[in-house]
Amino acid sequence: MIATLACFHIALPVIAVENRPSSSNEVVNYLDLNIRDYKAKALPFSKVLSGGQGGIEKVLFDQAYRGRLCFISCHFYDGYTSKWSSYYLELQPYESTCFALAGGCNTITFPKPDSRIKISVGSQEFDVAMTDESRYRYYLPLALRQAMVASDGIPVTIKTTWDKYRNYRVGDDSRKLLVAVLNRNDEIEPPRMVDSAIQSVEERLNELMKLREKGLIDEQEYNRLRQKALGL
Repeated sequence: MIATLACFHIALPVIAVENRPSSSNEVVNYLDLNIRDYKAKALPFSKVLSGGQGGIEKVLFDQAYRGRLCFISCHFYDGYTSKWSSYYLELQPYESTCFALAGGCNTITFPKPDSRIKISVGSQEFDVAMTDESRYRYYLPLALRQAMVASDGIPVTIKTTWDKYRNYRVGDDSRKLLVAVLNRNDEIEPPRMVDSAIQSVEERLNELMKLREKGLIDEQEYNRLRQKALGL
């Protein structure tokens, strides 16, 4: 029998806790959690989480996925995990490979999202740029945030070039809660995108300066290693 193709959006259950201990009894700080390459199965989806001084910082997690090669169960699941805050969206695509005889979903990969994506709010569409590759974070311009909070009934869809799952629609429960998370009044200057290779060079140069200041390397050795770090 030929396997059928099934595509669907699943609303995951809400977990009624803010800081859920992991299996190692570690308390998770969801406000600072980096979802890049993160196995997000146990996140508290579709729930506004608050913290910081006075509880004014808020975040919201959402997830959607769909199956491929499905008959009774699916062999593959493609999806997105997203984290929303006052000014930013963080986005992580993922692909799970699942075989019942192998014990379930035992392989997961995390593709890198596009540096620029589009977010549609009903008939309006906005171009959004990644500003932090270390977190796959995008700045949400004020016009986009205002469009999203104007009506919580208008669908929000994230459009990418990932061929496995191009259009990710935010779940209905999370969509309604975005009104309580997004800043609707202020435009800020987003940080410029820093290439990861450039960032690693800067970190190496800072490390060499500290070694020189501590007297662990002399000036000659510092200059030699500095030129090497710069590729000179």
